[in-house]
Amino acid sequence: MVLGLSGTDLFGVAMLLAGAVVLLVSARYVWRASAVVRASTVDSLSGVGSGSLVRLSGTAEPGDDDTLTAPFTGDESLVLRYAVEERRLSPYLLPWFVTIHERAGSVPFRLRTPQSVVDVIEPTRTVTLRADRVATVAPDETPPERIERFERRTDALPSTTLWHARPIGVGAVLDALSLGTRRYVEARASPGEDVTVVGRVTDDGVDPLVVSDRSPAGTLRRMAGTSLVGLAIGAFVVALGLLLLLA
Repeated sequence: MVLGLSGTDLFGVAMLLAGAVVLLVSARYVWRASAVVRASTVDSLSGVGSGSLVRLSGTAEPGDDDTLTAPFTGDESLVLRYAVEERRLSPYLLPWFVTIHERAGSVPFRLRTPQSVVDVIEPTRTVTLRADRVATVAPDETPPERIERFERRTDALPSTTLWHARPIGVGAVLDALSLGTRRYVEARASPGEDVTVVGRVTDDGVDPLVVSDRSPAGTLRRMAGTSLVGLAIGAFVVALGLLLLLA
């Protein structure tokens, strides 16, 4: 007994605290992601106050800065997210692709709406554009030249991993499950493509929270999917903790 609490009570308190932390963290991120549906839809910043949360849709056009070069395709991009995924065993011993390297960003660009041209001035924090799987390469295959050069020059990306190295004695099993196979994915917005920008109005344009090519609901699901699962888990743990304390 500790402070009059039994072992079951202590475990219930611990469950309550853990569940509450998960709930708070998940709820905070879901609220942040909900900006995409809370934002006001506008076609112009005329009459919109600084700091207002807005959603604008239009055609992306280059600004005064240079564009980004997508690493796997070489395509000219204004907004870019790229990732390297490797097929591994999940905690449930099922093969799945795990992201082992990812970067996202943008350059300042202009968004041409039906009524105006708006400057998108800062690097975006989140990119939810359609993903293009540029290549899928098995461990015993040679990647395309551009991808091979990218891997050679990117220190943050491990050139080989346990799954990719084919340890002696288990190579046949790894091959049968395609473990160690890598996928190279790009999500990009090139000049002339239609996108939606959600962000805060500033004196110079819009500071973007997210650049997307999905509906507001679709963007919210994409951004908050993991946190929604966290909310469910947190609520379950809190309920279990209460059950233990009240039983």
